Amino acid sequence: MMLRILPLVLTFVVLLSGCYPEKKETTTRGNLYLLLTESAAPVLVEEVNQFLSLYGPDGANISYAVVSSEEAIQRFVDDTVRCIFTIRPLKAAERSLVTRTAGLDFTEIAIAHDAVVVIVHHENSVDRITTTELRSVLTGTYTRWEQLSHAGKMKGRIEVIYQDSSDVSWYLAQRILQRQTVRKDVRRVNSSLQLLKAVVNQPLSIACVGLNWIDSARVPAKMLSVAETAQPADTAFQIAPEALGTFYEPHPAHIYRKFYPLRRTIYLYARAPVGSFAAGFSAFVANKDGQRIFLLRRLVPGTQPIRLKPPQ
Repeated sequence: MMLRILPLVLTFVVLLSGCYPEKKETTTRGNLYLLLTESAAPVLVEEVNQFLSLYGPDGANISYAVVSSEEAIQRFVDDTVRCIFTIRPLKAAERSLVTRTAGLDFTEIAIAHDAVVVIVHHENSVDRITTTELRSVLTGTYTRWEQLSHAGKMKGRIEVIYQDSSDVSWYLAQRILQRQTVRKDVRRVNSSLQLLKAVVNQPLSIACVGLNWIDSARVPAKMLSVAETAQPADTAFQIAPEALGTFYEPHPAHIYRKFYPLRRTIYLYARAPVGSFAAGFSAFVANKDGQRIFLLRRLVPGTQPIRLKPPQ
């Protein structure tokens, strides 16, 4: 008799278990796929890891890919991803396309300000460069260290290391090159980490990379102070008028006050309903806990007040 009843009991238990509702998505529980801009990836990965350390045990699950801002924006416009980080704002046409999706709230947050830094080999005696000189070096007008106004005893042919199709190359094209092309004999690399390693191995090299990579990669590259010689025509890159002609290192105080010439902004874009997991992660990055991570990594928080400390 028990053998006949047992299958019925098991069937009843299975049916009963299927009646329990699945756990609903909340601001701290759910699944999310992100695209992170490569030139600021280390600090953005840290944001993800910190969020997961807090909410992972309760069901938070985030995966991500590291790509260029251009790829991230294209996939965001195509609606194949709902949350991205970029180093340029959406263009008007892109914004128009992504705000049409019914039932989803569009979020745009300038989450932090960082910088593109000019780096050389750690034994290079040069410690400063102007934006005009940087343009001349990148285009090939200047090919030797002796041509720089602050070359000191540095001599030899300048070896330019350049990351193709990257956020930094896009930034340099917009901010420095002014419709000129980079010289043909640059050494081309595929990532920020490769670029840093190449500089360390080449005593005569110069390159540009996202500020956050310097501390994260832990390589002995030397950052140069930079001076703007003329106010850029593009308002997106304006610096404080009183900073013209003065050399500044990429210290957070100089970035915040728009004294350092190669300043840029990191943006977060999301398309998700209010109360969704994507909205919860976006709020974390924009609020004090997420903003503190940027501050600890020498970036300038974009949404929280800060207390300026002068460079040591």
